[in-house]
Amino acid sequence: MSTNKLQSIEKAKGRAMLVWAGKKPLESIEYYPAQEKEIYGNKKSQDFNKLFWGDNLQVLAHLLKEYRGKVDLIYIDPPFDSKADYVKSVKMKGEKVEGVEQGLLEEKQYGDIWEKDEYLQFMYERFLILKELLSENGSIYLHCDWHKNSHLRLLMDEVFSEDNFRNEIIWHYFVSGKYPSEFAKDHDNIYVYSKSKNSTFNYEKQVDKYLYYEKFYNKQIVKGKDGKEYYEYNGELRTFEKQVSETWNINKIKRDGKEIVGYPTQKPEELLERIIKASSNEGDVVLDCFCGSGTTMVTAQKLGRRWIGCDINLGAIQTSTKRLNQIIEEQKNALGFKVLNVNEYTAFKNELEAKDIVMEMYGVEPMKRSYFDGVLDTSYVKVMPMNRVLNKLDMKTLLKNVNDKLADFTVKKKSKSGEAVYDEGVLVICSGMDLEVADYLKKENKTGVKIDVRDIATDKKNLVFKKPPEANIEVKVKDKNLSVSLKEFYSPIMMRKLEIENSKALKKEYQAKVEDFRQIIDSVAIDVDYTGDLFNAEIMDLPTKRELIKADYSWGYPKKGKYTVAVKIVDVLGEEYFETFRVNV
Repeated sequence: MSTNKLQSIEKAKGRAMLVWAGKKPLESIEYYPAQEKEIYGNKKSQDFNKLFWGDNLQVLAHLLKEYRGKVDLIYIDPPFDSKADYVKSVKMKGEKVEGVEQGLLEEKQYGDIWEKDEYLQFMYERFLILKELLSENGSIYLHCDWHKNSHLRLLMDEVFSEDNFRNEIIWHYFVSGKYPSEFAKDHDNIYVYSKSKNSTFNYEKQVDKYLYYEKFYNKQIVKGKDGKEYYEYNGELRTFEKQVSETWNINKIKRDGKEIVGYPTQKPEELLERIIKASSNEGDVVLDCFCGSGTTMVTAQKLGRRWIGCDINLGAIQTSTKRLNQIIEEQKNALGFKVLNVNEYTAFKNELEAKDIVMEMYGVEPMKRSYFDGVLDTSYVKVMPMNRVLNKLDMKTLLKNVNDKLADFTVKKKSKSGEAVYDEGVLVICSGMDLEVADYLKKENKTGVKIDVRDIATDKKNLVFKKPPEANIEVKVKDKNLSVSLKEFYSPIMMRKLEIENSKALKKEYQAKVEDFRQIIDSVAIDVDYTGDLFNAEIMDLPTKRELIKADYSWGYPKKGKYTVAVKIVDVLGEEYFETFRVNV
C-alpha cells in the first residue's frame, strides 16, 4: 500500500543570509500530477522533451519525482521586478487590488510588479527546488539586471553556497537613445553557480570566435616569422594565453531579424548557444522554468540536448510550441515533445482521467475489477465523480457496497454489542458534498468500517479543476427586434483562483472582490444568424481594461423568419462560454 508523501526540500546551507519579512524555508512541497495535452514529433517514441503550462512552483514540484538530481543545466530569465513601486496589480475589470502575491490569477504572464518581500520569497522558493533538481555536475545560469541583481546574488549564495559561485557574465549590448544625466544601462548580469566543484565546463569546445588572445599591457607584441603575434620573455617568444571572457558582446534581436517572434523578453539564440555549449553535452537535460518565447528549448533542440520548459503564460506556450515544431519537422529522427499542464486540469471532459489525476495526487495505488478504485495506507479508496458534489444517494450506494464486501475486510475486534470492527477503512474522495452527507453517514453507517470523506476543495486547496463557466442569458424578439440580456455569469475556475489568491494577500483590504459579474468578463460576441458552421458576430462588445461590458444588446432583423442566435462570452482568464438560442422573428 502506498502513501501520499510530500516532496522534501533540503535547507539552504550557504553562509550569506538575506532577511525579509515573511521569509520561510520551503521544507516540503506537494506533488502535482501532469496532464498531457499535445504531442509533436514521433508519437511512438519512448521518450519526449516536455513543455509545461502552469505555475512553475507547482511544475517544479511535479518534476522532483522524476528529475531530482538529473538536470544538467538550468537557465532562468525570471521577472526582474522592474516597477518603481514594486506592487503587483491584479487586473479585474473595474478594480485594482494592491499587494497580492503573484500566482495563477494573472495567467497571461508573471508581472514585474511585486511587494519587495514577496518577490524575494517567490525567487527563494524556486531556487531551493532548482537546487534539488540539479545534478552533481550541473550548473545554473541566472539572468537578471540592475533591478534586483544584488538581492538575487545573495539568495544564490545562500542556496547554492558562495563557494559554488563560478562567474558573473556581463551580457553587453547596444542601446539607442541619449543619456544626458547617467551612463547608458547597456548590459545584463548572468550569475553562474554549480552544484559542486566537478561541474561540466567545456572550455576547449567553445566556438573559436569566443576565444581571444589576452594581450597584457606590460608585454611587447612581437611579430614572429610565421606572422603570428607573440611576446618576448627572457629572450624567448611566447604565445599569448587563450581565454574566454565573461564579458559577452552579443546584440539583441533586431526588430526585423529572422529570429523575432514578437515576444517582449525574447533573447537571442547566440546567447543561449554559448551557455548550453559551455555547460552541457549532447543528451544532457536542460531546464528553463521561465521559458517565455522558448529560446532555451529551441537552442537545446538544435544542439541535441534534452530539454524541459515551463511558463505560466499560455501565449508563451503557444509561441514556443510553434517554434519547436518547426525545428523538429526540419530535423531527421529528432526527439519530439509533449505539451502538458500541471494543476490546470480540464479533466471533466473525461471522468476516468479526472479520477487518475486525483489518485496520483493522493498517492493511491490502483485496484482493478473492484468497486473501490485503489488503496491508500490501510484504507480502500473510492473516488467520486469530480464534476458534481457528493450526495446522500452516493453514500447509500457506498454503504451497500461496503456491506456486500465485508469479507474482504480484516476483523480487528468485536464491539461490546458483538459487532465486528475492521482494520481497514474506506476513504471517499469527492469534489464538494451536500451539507447532509456527514450526518447521513454518521447515522446510517452500521458496517463497522470507518469511512472518511475528503473534499478536495478544502483538503487540496491549491488543486484546480477546470469547470466550465455558467451564464443566465435572456433572449427576446419583438417586432423583428432582438434583445439579448446577460443576467448573470459565473466562472468556477475564476472564483477558485481568486480564493487562492486572496489567501495570499498581505492584508485583508487587499483581497479582490467580485461585486459585479461584469468585472470578470473580457468580451461578448453575438452572431444573430448563426448557421452552425462559422461564427460571424454582428454584435461585438470589447471594452477597454477599465470598462465593463454593456450586458444588454439589441439588433434589428431585416425580415421575418427563424434564426439561431449564438452568444460567446470570454472571461478575463480566457475561459469561454458558448450558447445558442432559436428565435422566431
